[in-house]
Amino acid sequence: MTPLSVYVLTYNSERHLDKVLATAKRIADDLLVVDSGSDDATLAIAGRHGARIVHRTFDNFRAQRLFANRSCLHQHIMFFDSDEIASEALVDEVIALKVSGFCHDAYAVRRDWVVMGKRVHALMPVGCPDYPVRIYRRDKADFTEHSVHETPIGHDSAGRIESPVVHHTFETVPELMRKLDLYTDLAAIDLLARRRWIGLLWVKRWISPVGAFGKWYIRRGNWRDGRVGILLAFYAIKYTHRKYRKAILLTRS
Repeated sequence: MTPLSVYVLTYNSERHLDKVLATAKRIADDLLVVDSGSDDATLAIAGRHGARIVHRTFDNFRAQRLFANRSCLHQHIMFFDSDEIASEALVDEVIALKVSGFCHDAYAVRRDWVVMGKRVHALMPVGCPDYPVRIYRRDKADFTEHSVHETPIGHDSAGRIESPVVHHTFETVPELMRKLDLYTDLAAIDLLARRRWIGLLWVKRWISPVGAFGKWYIRRGNWRDGRVGILLAFYAIKYTHRKYRKAILLTRS
């Protein structure tokens, strides 16, 4: 059987962590929690599930994942966000892969999104469901140069798993706004680091939010999600406007 490390990044993640780790530990030969300073019940929950706990101050998601990557004990790695709960079918499929052997360097896993208790059709920057890479060989993967929405790259072959993980995010409007602030801080840094649109930041600041509404509410299907869909459309507008505004402020400093 191929051993598998599973890691979860945490920061005040007590809401879903018990269920996340309860399923994760069933497939893990090495269960790792990388915490960035939780002061709620996160560490106690991780301890109850027998996870190894290591600490790293958060700067961006890519750096946090690379640290987790180095801290895992096994060559094959799977990771979950702290609000992603594996379905029973996914647990069974991963166990079967461990028994038969992983024939690909990486595997994309179906991810269903639940916002405020409702399964949705889109959440900027992804349609729902999406298929992020969640299993990979450590020696065959790196992460994209993004501070947020980073993804494993560099693998030679990839499989696809239809058994889903369910991502529970944005339980309340204040939580949505807190994450909006964090994600746009990082997105603005990425904009300047890649030197994209620097000469057009003022124009993009006002035009792109209109395009974001059309893309996510109309074309990608948030109109089918009722009140939550309207909220997510405004999230797309605010996210797009705010990342360009913050990039403009960074150019001044």
